[in-house]
Amino acid sequence: MKNKKGVGRVLGTQHTSTREFRVVLEDDEYLQLDDLVVVTTEVPRKGEVKTYGIVTEVEAIYEGATFESDTHRIAAEGILPAAKVRSAQVAITRIDPELWVSPDPGEVVDRATGAERDKALYKDEMGRPLAVGLGRDGEPVFVDLDFFDGRKGGHMSVSGISGVATKTSFALFFLRMLTANPEVVGEGAANMRVLVFNVKGEDLLWLDKHNKDFDETAAKGWDRLGVKPTPFQSVAFWAPPRPKSGDVVVPDISGRQEGVAAFAWTPREFVDEGLLRFLFTDASDTRNQIPFVEERVEAQLKRYAVDVAGEPGALVLRDPVEGHKPGDVVTPARGEMVIRDLKSLAEAIEEFVDPADDEPDQRWTGRVQPGTVSAFMRRLHAATNRLGHLIRAGESRRIDRLSAQVTVVGIQSLHDLGQRFVVGALLAETFAEKERSGRRFPLSVVVLDELNKYAPRDGTSPIKDMLIDIAQRGRSLGVLLVGAQQTASRVASEVMENAALKVAGRLDAAEAERAEYGWMLPSTRARARLLKPGTMILSQPAIPLPLVVDFPFPPWATRREEVVEEGDPFEGL
Repeated sequence: MKNKKGVGRVLGTQHTSTREFRVVLEDDEYLQLDDLVVVTTEVPRKGEVKTYGIVTEVEAIYEGATFESDTHRIAAEGILPAAKVRSAQVAITRIDPELWVSPDPGEVVDRATGAERDKALYKDEMGRPLAVGLGRDGEPVFVDLDFFDGRKGGHMSVSGISGVATKTSFALFFLRMLTANPEVVGEGAANMRVLVFNVKGEDLLWLDKHNKDFDETAAKGWDRLGVKPTPFQSVAFWAPPRPKSGDVVVPDISGRQEGVAAFAWTPREFVDEGLLRFLFTDASDTRNQIPFVEERVEAQLKRYAVDVAGEPGALVLRDPVEGHKPGDVVTPARGEMVIRDLKSLAEAIEEFVDPADDEPDQRWTGRVQPGTVSAFMRRLHAATNRLGHLIRAGESRRIDRLSAQVTVVGIQSLHDLGQRFVVGALLAETFAEKERSGRRFPLSVVVLDELNKYAPRDGTSPIKDMLIDIAQRGRSLGVLLVGAQQTASRVASEVMENAALKVAGRLDAAEAERAEYGWMLPSTRARARLLKPGTMILSQPAIPLPLVVDFPFPPWATRREEVVEEGDPFEGL
């Protein structure tokens, strides 16, 4: 074995350890960042032990140079004897068998390829390995799906600078790998549903269209991953109705005109599903008694609301002592207010909580100060201006998440309060359905960008409470969160701590030093400040060290100008 020639040998001028070692390279070989290596050590009384590692840094030096100017004398003038030495720092990923000894100095270091590479990346121990990118050697890098879909862990967090870190692009790439490998996903692949919120621009409203910029180089990357490069095959697109559109409901989007349906909730659905709380999602609302009033009003709405004959989804509010029961349908009396939208609902509520010529009905408000009731009504009336067009009587226009495998909900045109309302309402609906069924399958995957807005580190809100609940209990119910954010340090710790898979693109220098990125090596943190789009750092419980992976250019369009209208441009690639 001493005469065997690899890429180099374990350096003997400094101590090796069970965490790391250095390699001095052969003159005609090289190692680059993220290369995988293996060393075989003969351990007394135990036999051969193989140590696997990943290159975290490479260096070179002239041995024999003392002064900085000696470099000229060695390289240019040739008057000073010296030897050029190249070396690499290696972080240990695995020892097999698990006998924790350090590699011996002078041992031959080989590249880890084939079965040795699989061992270095623990693929041989993964229950269900799913490719999530390419390593520096161009070969697939895998995650153990058991740590995403709830068997051993759940959820994924993706962090990075906006526009550079390609957070949403990686999240969509991961979903494409998930949906394209039902044999890996197993029983969870049957009827799996994905809910994607489009929060910026209209980028995600083209996932079913070919990308004209997709080329042969990108196709080779997808080929290495074993997936045909096609857009998403089963996608449904939804958008809010255009404000002040009257009886004609038109989706409020500008770029795509076909294949998008408008969504809304009827007043009956608004009351039955307890959506009033999602009109009060600002953190400032939790520092007073407004949530108390909201809870009282929500409970009374369910007791007082009665369906109107001949008007689907419309309501009137009648005291239950008058004898009506849930499910009754009545004809409105003369002068009785019919609730057909959020504005009329707010006016009807005001008659009970803040009447102009009478005392408030304490069954609706409880014993609170008049100022609190007024603040509640101010926020409710403000909500009617910002998202009132989402509540309208008529045939139900609720989002049908069973019509396609991937459902994209465009909320980019809504006011911030409207975005919070839609996210909260759909998360509540998804979680409630899984709780009622009590079964983990079929899986429900939720992709949510700007997670720090919905689950901020400070303050409380109904949406934050729900996201924490999903993070803590969701995996047992088959509700899996793929959250993206610019800064993980601004997201609720309960959400981040429960994400088994952690991914980061390019990070701000100060952000990279935060404790939330403690899973990175010091060398990885330094690289995170310089990563290019399409390169991510991945951490998973199956591997003790983070890995740097590249993911190929997407075959689906992300902007209107990228769309290929006719044919499949990828045939033959």
